[in-house]
Order: sequence, then C-alpha cells, then structure tokens
Amino acid sequence: MTSSFDLIARSAPLFLKGAAMTVQVLLMAGSFSFVLGLFFGLITCQRLYIRFLSPLFEGICFIARGVPFFVQLLIVYFVIPDFLGCNLGPLPASVLALGFSSSGYVAQFVRGALNGLPISQWEAAYALGYNTRQALWRIILPQTFRLILPTLNNELEALLKSTALVSSIGLLELTRVGMNLVSREMEPIPIYLSLAFFYLCLSAALNLVTKKLERKFAYVKY
Repeated sequence: MTSSFDLIARSAPLFLKGAAMTVQVLLMAGSFSFVLGLFFGLITCQRLYIRFLSPLFEGICFIARGVPFFVQLLIVYFVIPDFLGCNLGPLPASVLALGFSSSGYVAQFVRGALNGLPISQWEAAYALGYNTRQALWRIILPQTFRLILPTLNNELEALLKSTALVSSIGLLELTRVGMNLVSREMEPIPIYLSLAFFYLCLSAALNLVTKKLERKFAYVKY
C-alpha cells in the first residue's frame, strides 16, 4: 500500500501535465465545436432556412454525427494531410477532429432550441424595429443559449471523455500519461485508479462552471 502511495506521489506531476494538455484540447475543441455548431444550427433552422444551401449543411452535420469520432480522428491525422501534402501535428488534428465531430450534435441542440421558440419572439423583435441580425443577437440567441446550456454540459462531458482517444495518435494527454506510466512501472491498479480520479475532478469542475452559468442565465435580461 505504501509503495502505491509513493508511486502516485511521484507520478502526480506527470498526471498534472497530462491533465493540463487534456484541458487545453477540451477548451480548444469545445470552442471550435460551439462556433461551428452554432453556425450549422442557425443555417438549418426553419426560420433561417436557405434553399439548396441548408440541405448541404444538414448533410455535413449528418456526417459529423454518423462517423465515429475515432474514424474521424484517423482521417484528419492521416488521410487529409496525405491529400494536401502537408504535416498535421497531433494537437491540431485532435482539436479539428473533436470539434467537427461534436459540432454535429451542437447544431442539433441549437436548431431544436431555435425551432422550439415561439414565433411571437421573432414578431416582437421585428415590431421593435430590429432586423434579423439584431433580433438574433439581442432576443433569440440569449434564450437559445439558456435553453441548450444543460445539453451543452452533457456534450462537453462527452468531449472530455473523447479526449482519451487522441492518445492513439501520440498526444501526451492524461490517458497517454497513464499508459506510459503503466508501461514503465508495471503497476496498473494505482495508476489507472489515479487516472479515473483525475477525470472525475475535471468533470466535477466542468459541472460547477456550467451550474454557475445556469444560475447566471436563469433570467435573461433584454
């Protein structure tokens, strides 16, 4: 037991370094996913539907949701650079693959929330003299964000778990650190338990931030 605690204590700096990389990937991929998913959700909702263009983006969202993330990661890391004749490092490949895969789900959240808002919200905005862009920014999107916040939290937690798969392309994040330590120390039980503990801490922090945002946006001021 003492040796296990000593091993965990010695390994803590490496776990912290891996956790920092995991958080970096999560924040970058989550931001990319939100921006891309928001755009896809806006352009595919009923109110802003564009003939011929919106079906194209619906197809892209279907691909993002239908192809497993691990397959997308391999395509981004191996196939696309081969076609373009360039090199793509593990970090940008992970962010692009994670962000694109998640954006398909975020687009569904945004589209569903926009379609669920009463049409009277749009009509009221137009009656106040807002154009479509102003109505979106000041009236519609604040309500949409408040509605999708719980589902965004679920998606971010799924994204956090998916970061473990980027270890397969050599990114030194939390899971890769744990695998390297097991290979070196040959003590899988304390190392994998510590790995699970770090993921639980990251998930708990994510939930705390989301709950604070939910309380902040419980009443949207216009």
